[in-house]
Amino acid sequence: MKDKVLVVGMDGLRFDRLLALRPKVLGELLDTGVHGTSLLPYGEAEAVSTGTKGEVVRLGERAIASRTDSGPGWSSIATGVWPDKHGVVDNSFTAPDFAKYPDFLTRAKRADPSLTTSALFSWAALAEHGAFGPKIDTRVVLDGFAITFTEGDRQIADAAERHFAEQDPDLSFVYFGDTDEVAHRLGPHCPEYTDALHTQDNYLGRVLTSIKNRPSYPAERWTILVTTDHGHLDEGGHGGVSPEERTTFVIAARLGENLGGRRLPEARLVDIAPTALTQLGITPTPAWNLDGHPLPL
Repeated sequence: MKDKVLVVGMDGLRFDRLLALRPKVLGELLDTGVHGTSLLPYGEAEAVSTGTKGEVVRLGERAIASRTDSGPGWSSIATGVWPDKHGVVDNSFTAPDFAKYPDFLTRAKRADPSLTTSALFSWAALAEHGAFGPKIDTRVVLDGFAITFTEGDRQIADAAERHFAEQDPDLSFVYFGDTDEVAHRLGPHCPEYTDALHTQDNYLGRVLTSIKNRPSYPAERWTILVTTDHGHLDEGGHGGVSPEERTTFVIAARLGENLGGRRLPEARLVDIAPTALTQLGITPTPAWNLDGHPLPL
C-alpha cells in the first residue's frame, strides 16, 4: 500500500461547537478515527498570568509569550514547534525562523525528493511569510480578505477536488477560513457559524470523495488529519488566554479503516507535523528539535 496524508485546517473552529453541531463528515471521522484536545501553551504576552476577566491563568512551566492568533497557530501546525522556536508570535510574522524550522511539506520533500507535495489555502499570509514554503510542488494561494473567505473557501474546495482527481500528491495541506471570519463578526454560537461549519464539512466530504474515486485508491492508504489553530470567545475574537481561545483539537483517521473513535489523552498542534511525516515513513530526527510527537494511530 502507498501511504498518503492529507492535513485539513479549519480556522477558528471550537471543538465544543464541533461536538454540538456534529456535521456529517467530521462526525464520521470522529467515530472512526482517534482524536484529542489540548490547551495552547501561550496567550497574550501581557496576560500570561492573568486571564481575560482578571482571573489567574496557569499556562504551565513552559508559558510562551504569544497571542492565540492564526499566525502562531498555523506556524506551529506547519513546523511542529511552538512560537518560541519558529518565531511567529502574532499575525505580523515579524521575525519567523522558517529556515531552521520549515513546514512539514518541505521537510518531507527534503527527506524524500520522490514525494509530491501540495498546499491549498485561502489565507495568503501563509505563503507570503513562508509558513508554507516555495519548494512545495503545488501551491494554490488565494486572498480571502480580498475575495471574502466564503468565496475563497469555495474556490479552494473546487481546486482541491480537481487536484486529488487529476494529480498524485503524497502529502497535502488544505485550509478553510470562513469559520474564523464568521466567529470574529458574530461569535461561534450564531446560525451563521453553524452554516459555515456545515459548508466546510461539505467541502471536506467532496475532497474525500475525490480521493476515494481515484483509480489508484485501492492501492493507497490515506491518513486524514483535521485541526484548528485556536478557538474563540463566546462573543467572538481571540488572542488571550481563556480556555475557549486556547483549546485546540486534532482528529486523525484513515479512510476505509475503523480506528475505534477513541479519545487520546492529548493531541497538540505541534503533533501534526511529526504525525504526517511518520505516516509517510519519515522519522523526525533529534536535530530537527521538534516539540511534537507522532500521535498513536
